[in-house]
Amino acid sequence: MYVAGTAAALLLDFMGRQGLELPALRQQLLDLAAQRIIPFREWWRAIEAIRESCVLPALGLEIGRCIRPHHIGVVGYVAMYSGTAMHALMRFNRLEPLLHNLTPSAVSVEGDDVVLTWDHGDSTLVVDELLAAGLYTLLCQFLEGCEKPVARVEFRYPPPPDTSPYEAFFGLPPVFNALRQAIHLPVRCLNQSLNRYDPFLVQLLEQQAEAALKSIPTSDALLQSLQQQIMSVLQDGQPELAYVAERLGISERSLYRQLRERGLRYKQVLNSLRYELAKDYLRNPLLALPEIALLLGFAEQSAFSRAFKSWSGMSPLRYRRRQSE
Repeated sequence: MYVAGTAAALLLDFMGRQGLELPALRQQLLDLAAQRIIPFREWWRAIEAIRESCVLPALGLEIGRCIRPHHIGVVGYVAMYSGTAMHALMRFNRLEPLLHNLTPSAVSVEGDDVVLTWDHGDSTLVVDELLAAGLYTLLCQFLEGCEKPVARVEFRYPPPPDTSPYEAFFGLPPVFNALRQAIHLPVRCLNQSLNRYDPFLVQLLEQQAEAALKSIPTSDALLQSLQQQIMSVLQDGQPELAYVAERLGISERSLYRQLRERGLRYKQVLNSLRYELAKDYLRNPLLALPEIALLLGFAEQSAFSRAFKSWSGMSPLRYRRRQSE
């Protein structure tokens, strides 16, 4: 999994604003920022290193507060020079592969709001805070006349001991323990014209973005084959790295190296696939929890329940009940 190199530049700017003196991390981020794409895990580890040296509550919100259009490259400028915030959001959603190859966000309409949802699997509260705060910050920059550009914010995590930083940032109390990561944007605000609208410039920028999109590989043959092999052996028990590598016709060491080049670990791929399958199985009321555990390669239901709670922040039974509400 990757993110754009400009995401490293965002962390550098945050460190500068906070006066964080971390020479080794700064040099690492400078090297990453010079690259077009970087492994998601390296970016995530940099955030964790910052968190160890920074005592700010809701760190992701504070990093997101620093975001500017150049931190998301051509996508940010295409959005900034769009005619309305709605056009900007639609273009952002379409050009999202330029920013990462995680699970893409989804846009839907619910009542008077447009809802942007995302579920990046191995993401963390800090990263999801950053994503929500970054979008909110950009909207505030683009929509200068809209007092409240966000109607609702949802986090799938339990509430922290102090939620006041969230309320102060978004101007409303977020919903915690939600089934999804989501931000609700009022249609009335999104239909507002943007002050910097430039049809000629946005056309040129879109052409540049489209060319960049075409240069991104549409699929990863290794990951597709790996996921297929994992799915084929899940029901037979715990799919070990060595066994799956043998089925792929490569050595365990080679598979480990190729995953590392993509910023991935085998356990990460396995757990991400299990999590997605688990959510699908839990939506089927005919499947009992012990059956789902076996389908996912767990010897015991208790092991599945612990794993699912570590992925989602809630038990499988609670997730199933919420789906039926």
